[in-house]
Amino acid sequence: MNVTVYFATNRQPITAEGTNQITGFSSELGPVNGLNIRYGRAEIAVDLQASSYALVPGSLHVEDEQLIFPQGSRAVLGSNTIFGALRADMLAKARPTLAFIHGFSNSFVDSIERAGWISAFYGIDANMFVFSWPSVASLVGVPLPFVDYQHDRKTAAASGPAVARTLRRLYDFVDGLPESERCNQSIHLICHSMGVYVLRNALQALMQMPDPVAGAAMAGGVPAMVRMGGTQPSLTGLRRTFDKVVLAAADEDADAFDDPAKLKYLPRTASSVTVYHSTKDWVLNTLSAGTKFNGPRLGSDGPDNMGSISDKVTAIDCSDVTTFEQDPQQHQYYRIFPVVRDDIVQVLQGVPQNQVSNRDPVGSGRYRIRPQARLAVRATSPKPRAAKARVAKSGAAKKRAAGGS
Repeated sequence: MNVTVYFATNRQPITAEGTNQITGFSSELGPVNGLNIRYGRAEIAVDLQASSYALVPGSLHVEDEQLIFPQGSRAVLGSNTIFGALRADMLAKARPTLAFIHGFSNSFVDSIERAGWISAFYGIDANMFVFSWPSVASLVGVPLPFVDYQHDRKTAAASGPAVARTLRRLYDFVDGLPESERCNQSIHLICHSMGVYVLRNALQALMQMPDPVAGAAMAGGVPAMVRMGGTQPSLTGLRRTFDKVVLAAADEDADAFDDPAKLKYLPRTASSVTVYHSTKDWVLNTLSAGTKFNGPRLGSDGPDNMGSISDKVTAIDCSDVTTFEQDPQQHQYYRIFPVVRDDIVQVLQGVPQNQVSNRDPVGSGRYRIRPQARLAVRATSPKPRAAKARVAKSGAAKKRAAGGS
């Protein structure tokens, strides 16, 4: 099957020699320290039985963007084109959109291919949109040498304002629609690993950047997402944007929901936030917490103190359902193990947390997934293997060990 993946990215564009045609994106921040965002779409070929996925050759399309224009003309915004296509589909087919922020060690192609796989593997009738931030791809699936982790951590923080700008553009787009043209469908958000750190920085940027009126005045009709020095964070920058937010294997601090400078106010933007975590996660327990001295990780034991944080937050322990044989890092369970996938799908479909199947309550707002059952959210569940498809120069798909975060 082919999956259409819409995207926004603040990566540095790669152009065909001698032309302005964008053929891809690099692992570095794009213009204006990564605040310049390009929008587009691509087709991903997914084979659930073979557990493979690959970018369809020639399908990458980047929308035109023209922010500097002659007097009497108007800006050309790729965001309007992509948001318009999503709105039309959501309205015509009455279906939601899944937004995805990937983790470290992903190239641009990795990120959109991963989004295509998640869309097919989850089996939800929904659009797929990914924000691809500039991480460095690694053949071994983890950021080695460790300098790559430092690179990704730095670009993840720098990408927060770009995600905030994308959200502001979405707000402007929706606010400009007549009521009769609004689709009234949900947007769900899935963040994995360091993608949660990107989300944290986006949340902080939304609270520290100009309001839409001031932004429009500063940029001649195009909101300027430039951090205002000395400005105190304001909750007025936060809007109810998402229905369900899923944080999987979060490379974020365990106290994030207690700290106003981290994720304390994330629940204001959603109806619920579900944190999937595992004490067997090698990437978080060894690489992030151990060698990078980042402290206890949210994706390992879950939130520090459920009693002191928003009751919209629920923690789900996946430790009993991951295996080294299928996922050596035990960090990719959200896209490899059907039993975790089935739990997430129920959450996205609106099943109340205390009614989701195949869970045991283990504390206030905390549950543990049972390893035995396999739910029937999809009629046929593929048996994921640690492999994925890549696109060779010939356009043929090849498999290699699953990597990235």
